[in-house]
Amino acid sequence: MKRTVITMDGNGELSIPSNLQDLWMIEGELVDMLHVTAPKLHAVIRSMYKEGLFLVSDVQQKKETSKGIWQTQYGFPMIVALCFRINSYGAVRFRDTIIKRLYGAKERR
Repeated sequence: MKRTVITMDGNGELSIPSNLQDLWMIEGELVDMLHVTAPKLHAVIRSMYKEGLFLVSDVQQKKETSKGIWQTQYGFPMIVALCFRINSYGAVRFRDTIIKRLYGAKERR
């Protein structure tokens, strides 16, 4: 499985890969994309788990990057939920992109 990520170019345009099954982002990538601090990101993730919105096994995985070093990766459902829970420039851009794509898909029918 090749991991894919959401990227933002210099103009603030988001590039979301078409294969959402392989979309997993690490904390640093989420912090950069959402323009939030790591403690804020942790607090929001912790609150979503506490409220029972997701099971950890459904939206989180740990991968060993090198011997003894593990990274926590978050899946697309968690990333979308984070963007609707956080009020930041990056989160607003991602929400707008998602909504535009949903409306675009609806209009094409």
